[in-house]
Amino acid sequence: MDDVTRVLNAVSQGDSSQQNALLESIYAELHAMAARKMAQEHHGYTLQPTALVNEAYLRLAGNDREWQNRRHFFGAAAEAMRRILVEAARKRAAAKRGGGQKDTMFEDENENHNLLVPDERVLEIHEVLDELEREDEIKARIVKLRFFVGLKHREIAELLEISDKTVRRHWEGAKLWLHRAIHSDEESS
Repeated sequence: MDDVTRVLNAVSQGDSSQQNALLESIYAELHAMAARKMAQEHHGYTLQPTALVNEAYLRLAGNDREWQNRRHFFGAAAEAMRRILVEAARKRAAAKRGGGQKDTMFEDENENHNLLVPDERVLEIHEVLDELEREDEIKARIVKLRFFVGLKHREIAELLEISDKTVRRHWEGAKLWLHRAIHSDEESS
């Protein structure tokens, strides 16, 4: 069991003396994840990396689950960040009706340029992601880590303990699946 897993389990079992050790062990990593994701956001975006990390941490700390390992924890952190970003996108989409649309900036490392993704698209991806997870859990994990957290392929490979090539292959398949699912939903509407 690695140090992060040991500390996470102690905190989840109510050992408040481990709280500072947990923060020291994971805060920098969570903050780096959030900073990468927020750097992809449209200028003027109100949620800052520190706020994203703090909110994700509060959601995870209030959780009574035991963490199996580092990968399990960071997977949960990615899911928490996804939900926070989706909530923010929903708020902006609702506010858009009153003006001032914001888009999400997404960097595609294969093409070395940034893509502006409208908040509506973020919400569409979020809505079909559960279906993808039922069909192919690894692709869904990669989408969460790549799209909602902003990790690079090699970082995802390291976290999931698979090869970079496998991550890239699944990412390409996931993008195709998401495109089909979203457009299929649009056609049926």
